[in-house]
Amino acid sequence: MTLSTTFRAIHSPTTDDIGRIADLDPFNPFVTNEYASVRRAIGAEVLVMVEADSGTVAAGCLAFLTRGRLNSRLEITSLPPIIDENVFWNGLFVECRSLGVSALSVNSFASMRAVIPRSRQQAAAKKRIEYVLDLTVPNLSKLVNRRHNRQIKAARAAHLELRASDDASAREIHVSLSNASLDRRRQRGESVISKTMREEVDAFLDNGAGRILQAVQGSEVLSSLLIAQSRLGAYGQSSGTSDEGRKVGASHFLFFETAAALRSEGFKVFNLGGADQQSSGLREFKLGMGSIAIELESAEFFTGNMFKRAAARAAALLRR
Repeated sequence: MTLSTTFRAIHSPTTDDIGRIADLDPFNPFVTNEYASVRRAIGAEVLVMVEADSGTVAAGCLAFLTRGRLNSRLEITSLPPIIDENVFWNGLFVECRSLGVSALSVNSFASMRAVIPRSRQQAAAKKRIEYVLDLTVPNLSKLVNRRHNRQIKAARAAHLELRASDDASAREIHVSLSNASLDRRRQRGESVISKTMREEVDAFLDNGAGRILQAVQGSEVLSSLLIAQSRLGAYGQSSGTSDEGRKVGASHFLFFETAAALRSEGFKVFNLGGADQQSSGLREFKLGMGSIAIELESAEFFTGNMFKRAAARAAALLRR
């Protein structure tokens, strides 16, 4: 019997629809019902894109639709392992036209692999790298390089402790430390456009899609980390460290102790997140924790008509 691969978009998916694709990739925090709730909370319509072999779902991902005055955007946060490239991409572009989507954003956060085909509709493409820590190894400390181990020992000597908290104060401190760290990277000349928003942090915590862990010294928070989580995997969503925390190895301590805590809870993978070519210090930090670099891609596609494209460009010019 010959297997036939088909593509289907599920609108207003049920928890069971999302649960099926979550079961296919239990390490991925961006295909869960909890993450779908996060995106609904911040204003997106949730869809499920699936590939099926002879009627059985074999691959799938969440997609998020947002509608603006001029354009609508469809975003895939985490591209799945695709069974048939032609079937998936053809089906996805047909669905974009059916929805009247002007722009398609395809990302690869926590993807196992991501190869995105080139097309005339592609407006931008980017190679990216994520850093994945295997939590199944017998001794995590042996993965950490010598310099990082010294920093972790210094943090312990300074009496830092790991604390999990989701109260209002922890959330506000996390947002502040994370944005301060992003500002430092901008000042070093890195091209950083992201910003940590309290609304998003609240959505992760209130919907059970993640948690905040912090390195504290007495009552002072020196470093903070928000992780997104699934059944077996966690992802470093945002983090930040104070100037005082940088002096005592707070971020090294926080990431290592978080990894150890996740391992004790039965998690198998801790994705430390990505770093681009400009962020040499961030790459060295994540590799020094013992992670493996995974090469991925992301891309933007323009899927609207020429009138909408011209209108969007004119609006962008007016905002400058």
